[in-house]
Amino acid sequence: MISRTRGFTYVELIVVLALVALGIVLVLPALGGRRCTSSRSMQNATQLRGIHSGLVLYAQDNKSYYPGYASNGKRMADYAVEYRFQLMLDDNYFTGEYIISPSETKTALAQTGIRPTTENYSYAMLSLSNENSPRNDDWQDSSGSEAVVLSDRAVLGKRKDGKRVLSSVQTSYTPQTTRPWEGTVVYNDNHVERIKSHILPLTAYGWAENREGYVDDNLFDTIGASMVYRGKDSIVDQEMMQ
Repeated sequence: MISRTRGFTYVELIVVLALVALGIVLVLPALGGRRCTSSRSMQNATQLRGIHSGLVLYAQDNKSYYPGYASNGKRMADYAVEYRFQLMLDDNYFTGEYIISPSETKTALAQTGIRPTTENYSYAMLSLSNENSPRNDDWQDSSGSEAVVLSDRAVLGKRKDGKRVLSSVQTSYTPQTTRPWEGTVVYNDNHVERIKSHILPLTAYGWAENREGYVDDNLFDTIGASMVYRGKDSIVDQEMMQ
């Protein structure tokens, strides 16, 4: 008996190729979305590190102090986040585009001498409200490897169940898909870290002999690191969810 091996007909081959093409069409957007998200995250980290580098350069001409402090170590009368960004922009330490998250569309300031608003920047800075806080020691070129000085800001979100949560522009902040805060922080030694929660297991502020450790440090409360987004003490961006 002669054995015959049956091959694909042209019709079957076309069907197989069509199924393969359909699978590629379905998979590519998902892969592209992951690549896009990863690219934005990397760019965001680069910008935060660059902003910190600008702080260090500013400090070289300000007796080691970042904007918000005068060269004599005294806090300025205006230490709002907006003014601190303005000082950096006016001296061209970075451009207006650089302080806008790649996940957002905002208006970049191109002129000097203009005080930015929250329409012009995306990030939060370390609070300077408490002049006696050891955290203020790290608002200068102290190279603290455990001291967060800049971060993605906190956005007030509302989940489907009505519960208010902190989210960020690095995650999703629509009412239907709000997830807990996840974002990028930069430490005072210029290393950046993508973290899954705004509750850090340990941070340490103050330098020389005055280091003070904080266990389970909340980046967005008035007791913890207090990363301020607007003005002198406004921590959470509530306008995003209005």
